[in-house]
Amino acid sequence: MFNNFGFVVLNYVNHRETMECVASILALPGSPRIVVVDNASPNESFALLEQQYRGHDRIQVLQSGRNGGYSAGNNVGIAALRRQGVTDIVIATSDTRVEGPDLLERCAAAKAEGIAVVGPYIRNPEPGSQNPMLTRLTLQYIAAIHLGNAWTAVKQLAFRTVLKHRAPGAPVVPAPVPPQPVDVYMVHGCFLYMSEHYLRHFPVLDEDLFMYGEEDLIAFNCARLGLRTTYDPLMRVYHGDSMSTNKEGDFRSRAVSVSMNTLRQKMPVGALIHAYFRSA
Repeated sequence: MFNNFGFVVLNYVNHRETMECVASILALPGSPRIVVVDNASPNESFALLEQQYRGHDRIQVLQSGRNGGYSAGNNVGIAALRRQGVTDIVIATSDTRVEGPDLLERCAAAKAEGIAVVGPYIRNPEPGSQNPMLTRLTLQYIAAIHLGNAWTAVKQLAFRTVLKHRAPGAPVVPAPVPPQPVDVYMVHGCFLYMSEHYLRHFPVLDEDLFMYGEEDLIAFNCARLGLRTTYDPLMRVYHGDSMSTNKEGDFRSRAVSVSMNTLRQKMPVGALIHAYFRSA
């Protein structure tokens, strides 16, 4: 059951967090395969993960060999699953936990409808869901990518589609949750399902992006090829505050700047505007 489905769980530094994520996947019905990729952690994570899952018939533990970022690390796992004949893949950061037992059933149903990418309801310590990142492609978003100087401006524009406008200091009021899956422009990269419909066109993630902007590029890929991306509020996942990805200070600023420059090259303004008018 679900033999064509697999998970990539990306680990960096925090092996305990990764083990909790894997445990939530193992609790799902069916027998999906899992590849845990240690992204060249500078601690004992790889050895401990390898020891934990040694001999497990569904789990493979690999080391990336270098910390090439989110995309490069996930590509190691994607390639391993593809060699095993897996055609449909969920990529998950180590700080996520599956909370709904029907996750794979919902993925399979989405694939049957021709959907390329699915993002779940992502619960975290803040009210509401982190999905969708952007319900539709907007001119404001395009301007923020190509004219804005700060990554936060882009994310603030995106999250205005998730949280209602509120006065400073007022409590956050989550946006209404739709009763069924809805088509959207962009979903969060911490946990997303890429069906065969997406992977047929884009078998690997773009490794030119190191740590930020991966979901932006996936959304753009779908938009320019007319592939469907949906937000499924009935697919439930928890997203914590990972110690492995909570980068602050100069490192984060430099990573954001590099990612924004890369996105401008990968997502030309003309192509974005064409996708905007096609989706209007």
